[in-house]
Amino acid sequence: MYDQPDIFDRCIEDAVKFHGHLCGGQIIGVRMALAGLRELGMRDPRGKDRKNLVVVVEIDRCATDAIGAVTGLTPGRRSLKIKDLGKMAATFVDLSTGRAVRICVRESSRRKGEELAAVLIADMGDEREASFKALELMEETDLLDIREVAVDFHPSDLPGHPTHKTVCELCGESILDQRETVVAGKTCCKPCASGHSYYRFLPEEKDVTNMAANG
Repeated sequence: MYDQPDIFDRCIEDAVKFHGHLCGGQIIGVRMALAGLRELGMRDPRGKDRKNLVVVVEIDRCATDAIGAVTGLTPGRRSLKIKDLGKMAATFVDLSTGRAVRICVRESSRRKGEELAAVLIADMGDEREASFKALELMEETDLLDIREVAVDFHPSDLPGHPTHKTVCELCGESILDQRETVVAGKTCCKPCASGHSYYRFLPEEKDVTNMAANG
């Protein structure tokens, strides 16, 4: 499937359908995904290769959606992992062989893309379309840096059923997959252990669940 001549266009269509619009990140994400699959020798990530492929993406922007659309991987199946380091990079891992390749966008690709777009705009007439076409046509070696790496997954990070469950002794909420930590002899979730969370309770806390149940 992924070695057919028109696969790039089909993958772009799938990515745009999933993401909602075409952008440079979608084109780059598709190229990263196709390169990663090629390097690992995977032709059927949605079929026979599905259980063997895991991708770790280092940014939570457009390219991540494109990689998910091409590979069929999702965070919910624990096969698409997002470690938001703010880098346009992703590592493709074959669990059956242990092989992994990290693909990142070269910093120099921006300049080369602009140069190519400047040539294309004469024929295309539209600066935005020319920039997209440049990302599509740019030599892979100019756009992407591809290196073989080693990735060691803990069993609790792999796809499949939860391997462990415990309860935070401070907030009483369940914690899956060994994400707990021990502080002063107490088993805690990470927010309780650190005293910091991405949310905060309102001064007059309201139990929305009970409010809905009571009408």
